[in-house]
Order: sequence, then C-alpha cells, then structure tokens
Amino acid sequence: MARKRARILADAINARLENTEKPEAPRREYTAERESLISEASDGRLKNGKLRLVDPKECRMWEGHNRLYDLLTPESCSDLIKSIKAVGRQEMPAIVRPVQGESYQYEVICGARRHFAISHLREAEHRTDILYLVDIRDITDEEAFRLSDLENREREDISDFERSRDYGRALTAYYDDNKALMAERIGVERTWLSRYLRIGELPAAILDAYGDVRGIGIRHAAELSPLLASDARSAVLAEASRIAEEGGERSPAKVLAALKGAAKAPKEKDVQTFFDGEGRTLLSSETRARTKVLTIPRAKLKDREALLKAIEEALF
Repeated sequence: MARKRARILADAINARLENTEKPEAPRREYTAERESLISEASDGRLKNGKLRLVDPKECRMWEGHNRLYDLLTPESCSDLIKSIKAVGRQEMPAIVRPVQGESYQYEVICGARRHFAISHLREAEHRTDILYLVDIRDITDEEAFRLSDLENREREDISDFERSRDYGRALTAYYDDNKALMAERIGVERTWLSRYLRIGELPAAILDAYGDVRGIGIRHAAELSPLLASDARSAVLAEASRIAEEGGERSPAKVLAALKGAAKAPKEKDVQTFFDGEGRTLLSSETRARTKVLTIPRAKLKDREALLKAIEEALF
C-alpha cells in the first residue's frame, strides 16, 4: 500500500509541475485517489505516513544510519541514478523523522542512496524538477534502528561491515549489551547476530589492511578471529601493518590469504613486535647475532611516550 501511494503522489505532483497538455492515458487507474493526495499535499498533510516531496538539502543522515554515506559515489549509485532519470522521479519513499531546532527539517532513517542519487541529479545534472520523496514517521531511536534494519536486511548493497557497525552500536545503545535480547527484538538467531558482531571486534590494524572496510565479510571475521586469539596474533597483526603501510590496490580475498599465511609461516627470525592501543605496529625488534635492529613505522615517530616505553622494553 505504501509503495502504491508513493507512486500515486509522485505521478500526481510531477503531472502538476508540467504545464503541457497531455492526452489521457490509462497508465494507472487511480484518478480519484490521485486527486485526493494532491489536495492533501497542498494542505501540507498526507495520511498513512505523511508522504512529502522535499529538497534533499532539508534532510541530514540520522547518526544511527547504517550506511557509510561518505563512501557513496555516482559510480556506486549509478543503477539508482539511471533508474530515477528514466522514470523521472523517485518511486520508493525514504523514511525520515522530523528534527527540531536545527537547519534541517528531517533526518533520514532509511534512504541514504536515494538521498545521494537525488542530490546528485539536482546538483550535478541540474534536475531541480526531481525532489526527494519521504515518508515522515514519529519514532524512537530503537524503533528507527529496527525499521532501518528490516528494510536493509536483504539488500546486497549494504556491506557486512556496515551492518556489523550498526549492530554493535545498537547492542550497547538499546539492548544493554544483551545479545539474546537484541536477537529477539530484531527477529534473528543469536548465532546469526554474533557472526556479524564479530566483524566489529576486529582490531584497527586489520581494518587498515583492507583499506576499504566494506570488503570485510562475515567469513573473513570467522577465519581471523581464532588466529587473533592464538599465539599467531602478533604475526597476523604485523602482516596487517605491513599490508597497510604498503598501500595500493588489494582485494579482500588477497588480504585474507596474506593474513592467514602469516599465521602459518615458520619463524625464521627472532622478531618481537610491539603494538599500540589500537593494535597497530609501534615497533619491531629483531635479534641478529650480537645486535638488535629496531624498526619503527614512520607514522609512529610522533608517539614519543609510547615509543620510548616500547624501546625500553625491547632493549632491557
């Protein structure tokens, strides 16, 4: 029903914005409801969800939104942008809620890609005739989280990492770190939820190795977590730091293979590695005959206090 009403409203308002005469066409048979929605829109009211067409600049992302909005690009949203251009409007409404005392009118609960696509069309392609279709709800943070999760659960364009980050935040914010309670509230098995939460428990050094965190999947966390809990942890983290320092393009599969390989590699050198509080390599100490060779990543030279402490521990 919501989808139908959204299409009715979009058709109706777009038709009113066009001043050319058009022959009647049996495109969709809902003339009476269409006129009713136009009337309600004119009064600033709409039933069953308060649908509105707004300028996307009036909307900001909800802080609990599960998308990494800054990583959205015209290329990653190209399918949606083309679809909206072809139809001439946004078909499915985004879900928003009102905000008070700010320069924005609404915050987006679901619909970041739609917001990005409409903004791009209006700003980059000057399609100011296309507006952002929103469904306005008055809901709590916890309800907003469950609604957003329900809409995006089966979407393939939401990465495992984004979903994990969202679940980890919600677990603490709404469910007092009670996984069983959270699983019950969102209607999933606890083991299923735990698999996603495991991604968010990976050290920062591992995330740095992947570069684009959206490439870290459930399987990656499942295979790396046991290694990080074993004696191979230092070797895995050292390899992660090496990969991150090296930079460049790297596929998630190759990063995973390299990290697993580091855990299996035989120790050829007597190397001791020290890490900072986020799991990144701070200093490595290698014993060669009668000498010790200390290797410090250039980026860590500014961490003077932590570095001096690690050097003292390595040498004495």
